[in-house]
Amino acid sequence: MKKRYSIVAIGLIIVIAVTYYLLPKNTDRTLVNGIENFEPISSDNKNYLLFYPADIRVSQENTIIKEVTVDGKIIREYEIEDKYFRRMSLHQKPNSMDKLYISLFGEATIDNYYYTYDIPTKQFNRVKVDYFDYEVGVDHIMHYGENVLFQTLVSHKTGEQNINSETNEFNVSISNFTSQKSFETEYGNPPKWTPLLEFNNKILYGTSGQYGDNDKYVNSGIAVIDLEDQSVEYMNCGENVDMYPLYATEEHAFILGEAGKVITYDKNFEFNIYEPFKGMSKEDIFFNDDSSQLLIDTKRALYNVYSQEKGSVIGLMTYEPELKFEPLNKDYLEQDSSYRFLYQDKENGEIYIVSSNEQEEKLLIIDNTSFDLKAGIPIEYSHLLDFVVKN
Repeated sequence: MKKRYSIVAIGLIIVIAVTYYLLPKNTDRTLVNGIENFEPISSDNKNYLLFYPADIRVSQENTIIKEVTVDGKIIREYEIEDKYFRRMSLHQKPNSMDKLYISLFGEATIDNYYYTYDIPTKQFNRVKVDYFDYEVGVDHIMHYGENVLFQTLVSHKTGEQNINSETNEFNVSISNFTSQKSFETEYGNPPKWTPLLEFNNKILYGTSGQYGDNDKYVNSGIAVIDLEDQSVEYMNCGENVDMYPLYATEEHAFILGEAGKVITYDKNFEFNIYEPFKGMSKEDIFFNDDSSQLLIDTKRALYNVYSQEKGSVIGLMTYEPELKFEPLNKDYLEQDSSYRFLYQDKENGEIYIVSSNEQEEKLLIIDNTSFDLKAGIPIEYSHLLDFVVKN
């Protein structure tokens, strides 16, 4: 019992510490009404803005933005009052590099909107989802392709998840915001928190497997949706193998399979299996579906893979013309650190990565051509830092 109370006490201390650091106690902060109205004072591209969005889980009601130098010195702070804006997850696709798609998290709410961020103008925009008969909520808007795709929290047909009381199976929807066409997922085949791929006039998503009768793992793989005829086909390259959609070009769709294997589908949905992570123990490779890759152009991505043997490994994944993974041999990359990709600012030629280990937390500013380190800005509470802008 004493051990339990100790853990609770430690948790409370952490929450209090985080709250004390982020809560609006600085009277010199500039107060802004609405994230879409935020226009920071320019530093002529010398400094960076660190965004700590609102998070009721740490009693932070408003978004706090800190302008810092490359040495981490705080120059000024802003506080954003906005009931719609909170913790955010960024997504960037290579055919639309100047725009970021933003999914929200941190509260159990049904939000019929998502955000975009225009990098050149430094403007947020709240995009309303208003073509449904019900409030469906945006689960996430991670996607690749010409159209804008997202998955919902409930079914677009009923406004509910339609939970089966006997099996606990439920329905949500996949929607094409551009065409305003949607598909209700079938029982037993809910989508993973992974990207939606637009490929060959269809939409691919990863299905979440479940344990069925006799503890048998079922319904894992990918779903291929045809929005025109409202049909779906399920595919798996093995026997109930978990599969994670990665990326799609015009010619191929790339899916991560078990033990670091990558499955490539052509337009006829015939597949080949590749093993790009050579030199790493297959049993030790873990897929991290939280920003595990960042597309830097239409053919290549920075990819973060973790191995129990080698720790964190960041490398360059080339999808076409030949699928391969090459680790980056850079002194600033450490095996005992965890990494989270934010996005690429092509205008400034920079990539932003959050790095943390037991000793330090840093914002890595990486050159987007050489991948050399331009700056390592010391930060605090890296797990609450969702966004950065060169100012």
